[in-house]
Amino acid sequence: MGKKKQQKTEYTYTQILPVVSCSDETQVNKIMHLCGIPRALTYNKLGSLQGWSVHWTQAAPIIRKILTPSDIGLPAKIWEWSVNDTMKNVSAQQEAAKTILIRDIWRKYPMQSNQRKRLEWIETNKDKKKGKELKQLKEKALELFPPGSIEIERNRLIELLSTAPTKDNWLHRKFRSQYQRGHTFVRNQIVYQPNGYTCKRLNRHSVELQIQGLERGKRITLKLRSRQIIKGQIRVIHNEYGRLEVHCLRTGTLVLPQGKPNTKLGIDKGYTEGFYTSENQTIASGLGQLMTEKTERIAKTNRNRYRIRCFGETIKKHDPKKAARILENNLGYKKKSRKLQREKETIKNFIRKDLRKVIISPIDIICEDLTTPIKGKRQAKQINRKLNQWMKGELQASLVQLSMKTGSTISVVNPAYTSQLDSQTGTLLGHRNGDRFIRYTKDVVQADWNAAINIRIREQDNQITRYMQSGEVETILIGRTVQYLHSIGCSVADALNSGWLLPKFSAKALKYESEYYPQG
Repeated sequence: MGKKKQQKTEYTYTQILPVVSCSDETQVNKIMHLCGIPRALTYNKLGSLQGWSVHWTQAAPIIRKILTPSDIGLPAKIWEWSVNDTMKNVSAQQEAAKTILIRDIWRKYPMQSNQRKRLEWIETNKDKKKGKELKQLKEKALELFPPGSIEIERNRLIELLSTAPTKDNWLHRKFRSQYQRGHTFVRNQIVYQPNGYTCKRLNRHSVELQIQGLERGKRITLKLRSRQIIKGQIRVIHNEYGRLEVHCLRTGTLVLPQGKPNTKLGIDKGYTEGFYTSENQTIASGLGQLMTEKTERIAKTNRNRYRIRCFGETIKKHDPKKAARILENNLGYKKKSRKLQREKETIKNFIRKDLRKVIISPIDIICEDLTTPIKGKRQAKQINRKLNQWMKGELQASLVQLSMKTGSTISVVNPAYTSQLDSQTGTLLGHRNGDRFIRYTKDVVQADWNAAINIRIREQDNQITRYMQSGEVETILIGRTVQYLHSIGCSVADALNSGWLLPKFSAKALKYESEYYPQG
């Protein structure tokens, strides 16, 4: 029998190449400074409602009416590439705002049963249909399960979001809160397209890059450490250490494992441990200690720097030379930035190394959606500092990278009340105390393990959707809790007296009970 074809996928990443030597670094710095002018202007003019849904190719003609390349002495192509690159950043900011606004629209107008039936009917009957056949199937589904008023209003708002978000009052308010006017102060980079540079190999370890300068026909030569010829768009950057480097895009190929995910794994993200799985496995167990040490070191360093700055400002009038020496030699950012970057890389490698030991084959990873900022009561400064340093973005990025390499899939669910829910009964009976979850039966389980099981179960929950507000989730869970209590012959009052149900749920639970289980 012949071998099965291996599944391959391509991915893109940014490679950073250090510059060994530069023939005219002064001119490079001047070009970077000049490129900052059209960048700032593009953000000022198109980084607001005026630039909403404007394609990046349309930005240069708009900015050219206000500022031409000859006005600042910059070559036309470099000027245009800077404007286009800035407009792409603006578009990325717009897409991020759209994602949050669409989530808010779905929360205001949630999916109704008719739409859910339509989607299930399409999924059951599509049978590898594509193109015209799939379109006809969807049209037939619309006839069988016509959209209701809520779905029509939701579709109207989503359509307005791309064209005229200010025409609807509610959408306009949300739009103004999520999409703020942007500004940029970037003056440390130049963007080049392939026709703005040439690249040739010097030896097996280095290449020579000749980039366009301010004078026509006179190019600036850069020597780089690289084993490959550079292609595509590049970015010449002055990094935070004052060194030149070139950023270019590379394409890699991954050979995916055979087979599709056949098991589901719930994952709870935490601070003391990076992840806790529904199979009772701990991943990145010492993460909390690493994060705490990093946070305390940063706080101590910043306090000491503030004292030195105050001392320098105090003696400025009496001994200005000594004050200048203090400020110059003790308050730099090079060592501070290097140490911070090393710590970030250490934590990142620590998370990913441990994650690779657990996820080695294709599985369906189910995790909570933590993209929404956590709002609530004010915490102590020390807790706030630790939460600010919590690398929840790196936790998600590690999952995404590893899922791509192992052929796994990621499903994201609503995180509301996953840590306060009893995974055995699916109710709010019981409470969490630190790393322990105490069930109403007095059984004690690991709290993060309990939360990971709840996350895995929630992926199958048709009532609780990803973008549902926490108040609506609470109402559904209280209803289930009251129903469970009555199924075992108890009332809400009994649960409150026994300490099974937390007092914060009492008002809603009693109201639900009086409505659906009236006494007598």
